[in-house]
Amino acid sequence: MSDQKSPDRRAQIVVLLALAIATILKIEWIVSSIGSADTFIFFTFGKVLSVNPLKALYEAGPLFNHTPLAGLFVKHLYLATHGKIDPFSKLLRAPSVLADIGLVLALLHVRRVTGRPPWWALTLFAISPVSIMVSGFHGNLDPVMVLLVFCASIAVMHGRPALCGILFAAACNVKMMPLLFTPLFFFFWWARSWRTAARFTVPFAILMLVGSAVPLVQCPGAYLQHVFGYGGFWGGWGITFWLRQTGMANFQPVNFSELTHVESLIMTTLKCVVIASTLAIAWRRRKVPPSEFFGTVGAVWVVLFVFAPGAAVQYMVWYAPFILLLEPRWWAAITTGASVYMFLFYHSASKWEFPWTFAFPTDEQVPFWSPWSNLPWAAFIGLLIFEGRKWWTAVVPAGEQVGLVPQQQPLPASAD
Repeated sequence: MSDQKSPDRRAQIVVLLALAIATILKIEWIVSSIGSADTFIFFTFGKVLSVNPLKALYEAGPLFNHTPLAGLFVKHLYLATHGKIDPFSKLLRAPSVLADIGLVLALLHVRRVTGRPPWWALTLFAISPVSIMVSGFHGNLDPVMVLLVFCASIAVMHGRPALCGILFAAACNVKMMPLLFTPLFFFFWWARSWRTAARFTVPFAILMLVGSAVPLVQCPGAYLQHVFGYGGFWGGWGITFWLRQTGMANFQPVNFSELTHVESLIMTTLKCVVIASTLAIAWRRRKVPPSEFFGTVGAVWVVLFVFAPGAAVQYMVWYAPFILLLEPRWWAAITTGASVYMFLFYHSASKWEFPWTFAFPTDEQVPFWSPWSNLPWAAFIGLLIFEGRKWWTAVVPAGEQVGLVPQQQPLPASAD
């Protein structure tokens, strides 16, 4: 028995070593840099909130499209650092580094239970350049959100609906984007029983209402419009990038507000495609075994990034653990493309100086970095074309038990 376990022990040591190297690189980068423009923007939010209520930021315009919890975090971070941007930027990135460590440990747990992902992919994940650039340099809360969504999915694997609801609500209170996945969780639990669905829904709904209570009472219109209506920047990713390449005047503004009528209409249409696809996948895969729920979430990530109206560079961490479990080789292809795209974005925004200390992107740099976004986008399209049918047809008989998956049970991409 010990001989059989020794290869896994050695592989786990390699993963942890890769994680340690990545963590050291992130800490070193945090110590020696300010980060991206997001750190400065969050610093400004904290400064405003230190003397004004949340309502003031939501009503000031579309720039503050974050959750109340994120606003509360940057406010107290600003106060704790006495309004100094250098310590502020460092502490802002610390939760992301911790989240990355937690995510690798969570994947090791999934590996012990299901036998996936393969060791080579998990090792590369632990030292991913995408993760190093986002957590070590960028400065945002995206990795924290990813960890919480992944932990909510682990709660699915272990048959814990109430814990799943709590963790998923926590993710949505960090960033609202995961709300897109609500049908995935709800239909999965509903397929087991309505009582199980209620055990998920009640804590989730309560925590979501608590987290949004203040702006819903004080400024519901501005809050719903700026937070729930945000769709990303037009023109730097996917379909909207290629529409901008036509040269037509209606497609040229690169922004997330003050869009032309045609741009707004197209962005709304793309959002509807993503939402409709999510509902279809959620319903179609509601009866899959608990171990396949990671694949359900991964499938929706793929659809989202294929049809997304826009995608900021830090979004490249969103899909990572789920596509790693869904299709490891495709994860490697997407991550390779994303790494090139992100490096060129940050490098141009840092005035072509490396190592980067502060990256502030401008409109003049868009023609340089935006074409490289097609590398990960093309990989997402390829994954959808070659593997998407399996996700759609993944239907299994009802009556699956919701609970711990047997040790070393494979985690297939579909239930064909």
